[in-house]
Amino acid sequence: MFFSCNVLLLGAGAYLIWQQRLPNKGLAELAPPNSQEENGARDWKGADGDGAPAPPQVVTVTNEFRWRQLESEDYRTYIERLRSIGCPEETIRDIVISDLDKLMAPRLQAASGRRADLQFWHSEEEELANDRDLREVRRKQREVDREKRAVIEELLGVDLVRERMRLKGEQDYYERRMAFLPEERRTELRKVLERYDELEQGIRDKEWEEGVALSAQERAQLRKLREQRQAEIDGLLSPQEREQYGLWMSESANAVRAATYGMEITKEEFLVIYEAQKAFDQQWAAGDPEMMDDGARQRWETARQQMETDLQRQLGAERFAEYKRGQDPDFHQLSAAATRFKLPKETSKQAYEVKRAFLEIRQTMDANPGLSPVQRQQALQAVQQESARTMRGLLGENAFRYYLRTGDATWLQGG
Repeated sequence: MFFSCNVLLLGAGAYLIWQQRLPNKGLAELAPPNSQEENGARDWKGADGDGAPAPPQVVTVTNEFRWRQLESEDYRTYIERLRSIGCPEETIRDIVISDLDKLMAPRLQAASGRRADLQFWHSEEEELANDRDLREVRRKQREVDREKRAVIEELLGVDLVRERMRLKGEQDYYERRMAFLPEERRTELRKVLERYDELEQGIRDKEWEEGVALSAQERAQLRKLREQRQAEIDGLLSPQEREQYGLWMSESANAVRAATYGMEITKEEFLVIYEAQKAFDQQWAAGDPEMMDDGARQRWETARQQMETDLQRQLGAERFAEYKRGQDPDFHQLSAAATRFKLPKETSKQAYEVKRAFLEIRQTMDANPGLSPVQRQQALQAVQQESARTMRGLLGENAFRYYLRTGDATWLQGG
């Protein structure tokens, strides 16, 4: 791979900035061994040998650097020469990544479909929205990203994704959850996960973008992909690492974290719920609740209820109620409303208790044979009005209206 002028200019600038930060002795160390400065020091006594100091000589030390000493037609040689003069690894990475970005920018531009000669009379936004298949655009962009990543890993031994996040001071989903692995293994595992994520997305595109339900064949393909992914993961990790991976990355662990939202769960409580969820998921791994017949669906539901009965016994009634609360997306939305309008954290929990109490009253009314349909409806409306008044008082007018728009507020609106 050949260098462009850009990499030389960028590299020269980066190197000179770095060199200027060196202490003064660093400049002397870079001077050629036969320089006038060194000769003058050795001949300090002067020509007549009488010990009188010779007239001082003016020596100019500059930051001039001749890039012809480093130029190479091969990136590897170029990198090694930069290293040989002590150029910091971070600077080397910046130079190479920046040049690679420039070289591959035209391909990303072409993938986006944006006009190179945009004029004010062009309807580019409409064209991009209607005349481009976004799935194809993303596929081409991923291809370019993979190529960049492979080149940088081969040349510098670093993961481009992780390097870009480091420069931004960021950590993504994978980095935060795979810190139990050394960096090299983390990169290897990340590639496996990203590859299967992309394959799964290819199957789910119709469901996500076109609203078309997955067929039985497509659901079977998803199950097969997950089995293959798990087999590859198991092959990469030791038994201890697989255990940690399960706690951090498995679907069972993610389900527990979602269900315990707002519970401020302890490690011990998490492990209790996780083991129960993992056993349930393993038991029904080959089944898909949406594709089960009535008999299988009933067995699945019975097993789930048994799991929750066991959890209630282990957690206690109060903590189990908080666990069930976390499974209601409406509680998440109440929490979002409280955060948006800067309300105390406890407000969302108090508001949810209003909803829970209303649902219990409604269930009691529905089961009361002594109430006529008219009486039941009148009583329900009265409870709804009182619940709405209480919710408005807890949340305030703005947060209450926000919840009505964004939450599952049908229980307050006759639904």
